[in-house]
Amino acid sequence: MGEKRMAIIQVPHDLTEVRVKKEQLKEQGQTVAEEQLIEQAIQDNAQHLLDDILDGHYFTCKLENDELVVYDVINAPTGKVAPRGTSFTEDFAQDADSLWDYLDKQLSKIAGGR
Repeated sequence: MGEKRMAIIQVPHDLTEVRVKKEQLKEQGQTVAEEQLIEQAIQDNAQHLLDDILDGHYFTCKLENDELVVYDVINAPTGKVAPRGTSFTEDFAQDADSLWDYLDKQLSKIAGGR
């Protein structure tokens, strides 16, 4: 019988998935720091939340200097979200589900203000 392969994780939702993705990338010959994967996961998940709130990709989220900056359709900053703790990376590592709830509320406020 063949070995069962785990599906490639595209966007990790928690620290366990980040570590699995890191190992998957390592198997492909890529070395990526865990913190870099976490930062990308935060940005990608926030973008997904924002797209859901707006029913499409109208605004863009970027993680800049440990703030999540939201840009509107003309690429002008329209809002910022600060981490709950000392950093988004720490918030993600401690409780990713709680972070997604927090970001959903904060991004809803920003998107609702437009």
